[in-house]
Amino acid sequence: MNPFSSHSWSKRKRRKSAKQQRHLQPETLEQRQMLAADAFFHNHYHPEDVNDDGVVSVIDALSVINAMTRPDPSRVDQFTDVDNDGRQSARDALMVINRLNRPDQEPTDYQRGQRDQGPRPLPPVPEQRREFQSIDGTGNHLENPQWGSAGENLLRVAEAQYADGISEPAGSDRPSTREISNLLSAIEAEGQVSQRDLSAFVYVWGQFLDHDIDLSGHPDNPADYELFNIQVPTGDAWFDPTGTGEAEIPLIRSDYDPETGTSVDNPRQQMNAITSFIDGSQIYGSDAATLELLREFEGGRMLIRDNGLPPLDEDGNILAGDIRAAENPSLTAMHALFLREHNRMAEHIARQHEGWNDEQIFQHARSMVIAELQHITYHEYLPALLGRRAITRYEGYDSSVNPGIATEFSTAAFRFGHSTLNDDVEFFGNDGRAVSEELSLAEAFFNTAVLEENGIGSVLKYDASSLSQEIDLEVVDSLRNFLFGPPGAGGLDLVALNIQRGRDHGLADYNSTRVAYGLPAYESFADLTSNLELQEKLATLYGDVNHIDLWVGLMAEDHVPGAAVGQLTQTIIAEQFQRLRDGDRFYYENVFEGEQLHRIRSTSLADIIQRNTEVRGLQDNVFFFRAEVRGQVTTLDLIRDQELLGDRPLRDRPASDGVAGVPVELLDEDGNVIASTTTDMRGNYRFRQFNETGDYQIRLAETGDTIDVLIRTGDMQLRELDFVLV
Repeated sequence: MNPFSSHSWSKRKRRKSAKQQRHLQPETLEQRQMLAADAFFHNHYHPEDVNDDGVVSVIDALSVINAMTRPDPSRVDQFTDVDNDGRQSARDALMVINRLNRPDQEPTDYQRGQRDQGPRPLPPVPEQRREFQSIDGTGNHLENPQWGSAGENLLRVAEAQYADGISEPAGSDRPSTREISNLLSAIEAEGQVSQRDLSAFVYVWGQFLDHDIDLSGHPDNPADYELFNIQVPTGDAWFDPTGTGEAEIPLIRSDYDPETGTSVDNPRQQMNAITSFIDGSQIYGSDAATLELLREFEGGRMLIRDNGLPPLDEDGNILAGDIRAAENPSLTAMHALFLREHNRMAEHIARQHEGWNDEQIFQHARSMVIAELQHITYHEYLPALLGRRAITRYEGYDSSVNPGIATEFSTAAFRFGHSTLNDDVEFFGNDGRAVSEELSLAEAFFNTAVLEENGIGSVLKYDASSLSQEIDLEVVDSLRNFLFGPPGAGGLDLVALNIQRGRDHGLADYNSTRVAYGLPAYESFADLTSNLELQEKLATLYGDVNHIDLWVGLMAEDHVPGAAVGQLTQTIIAEQFQRLRDGDRFYYENVFEGEQLHRIRSTSLADIIQRNTEVRGLQDNVFFFRAEVRGQVTTLDLIRDQELLGDRPLRDRPASDGVAGVPVELLDEDGNVIASTTTDMRGNYRFRQFNETGDYQIRLAETGDTIDVLIRTGDMQLRELDFVLV
């Protein structure tokens, strides 16, 4: 099947618009009221367009300056907080002024989703470098060569809270983690889509990145297994439907350093089986034996099948640098994408340096792929997730920084992504329409055969063309009730496993972890979340705010303005990635320079996808999905008046030109109303409630007149979708 055919499959289901879904984890009541009125405190789509008239002008800069000089500058008006930091400042005005000086004032063809150009060129290759990252991470730090290497212990920021202070799992006085999951994480309908407009790539890249920096396995010998099974509540609809009261969800405790867990002064410490550095471990492995199985040993290339997918072992399983590569089609597609990128880079290097041997070409290609991974992580992914200023500016390599992985990060905070997954996997063509039947996420587990049929481009196009779920406590059924198989036949609950794993590792409770990271402890559940219903559920489960399991608290906390996560989640993730950057002697901005550094900095994930697949016309930043349509409802008299008005822009015409108060609806391709609004005083309307690309209709509710709309990309903006009332 051609994955880019124009055939459009009818979807089995449709996600509800953001307005129709329940807010499990709201921000302030005032923000929700503004959202319901189709207004925003911050214009995510065009932040410099302060007055939201569709163009950035001097009026926008003046609006910010006026807001700064009024008697109560602490009160933030809609749109004047350009950088979304919760206040008006000179920075907001400067952002508008800088935008005025840019040539791309009006939306470009690319922004309208029409660009079909090739990706940016590959960077030039310098002469032979003297040193490269070791495969196992050793030697990065010259005085402490084991720092960040495979097999090192996870670090702890908060003191361990084992039941006996040594090694016995924590949480014996807390409810079963399945009980917690049932009360807090059962999803309603199809869930709440991202309110920060994060695309599905927030979890696709998050998982791919996670498999580069941490892995806590269990002992190799089954005789050494320590079981820490999860007790299932009697009569659980999924795991104990017959009410036996004996059902359990299996869990094997993580492997640990045998020299730890001997006393309260030496509590058990788990290990990281792979390198902590962002060094492509998921692509190349963390040991020489794995890498040897993956290399072609000719022209610096990695092994790859003729269809562009990862190689297979003797049993037909995906062969990759990480053992988790086949967990879902999007993850496997990312592995294939970067194998292609490595080989493309190797061929590029070979052309520039004809005398280089296989090892020289391979190491240079690997170092450049690693640089791309690092750049995308720090300049696209983390700003989308944490906000633009959560991580400090890079000041160069710091030998005092240990880049090891903290257990609070790997065992709790960076598992936020489990709440962001959609409950399906889809396949889109360049026009934004489906090219094949979608799969439920449960059907997609370890199902790499769909890539054999559809290729990787169509699933990556979908990941860029669909909103993720909101980061909160809700988790889709495929992860909560069907993980890796149906209940009773291998099915698991990822929420319960996350919490149970935290107890296995002796993680400190949420409040103790806040204090360990330099934040004040909360005194009540209301401090943690403004959601009254969630406050009551947490109180029912835990009784005391000081008893909350870390992962639960992280997912429950209100989000930081301008970020997709809460305060402690942001703090833990930012602290970890700052250490991974500052403590890496081979971090790309510390190694590359000149034109090569410029080209790496100019490379986006969209570029890598487009130069290694048939996908074209992706939005610049694939971590956001923000589509918008605008139009005006006018009368026939206005059309006649246009001969007199000539080319005068519509926004400069009198407000009476349009018809106010006209109900307008947004319909999906099945004819369902997914959003509605009324025209403003100038007769203008706007819709932004697009959860994915595809076919839509704009309809006047009273007359039934419609305009067909095709959303092709995640940054598409369509204007002048006008109606004329006769």
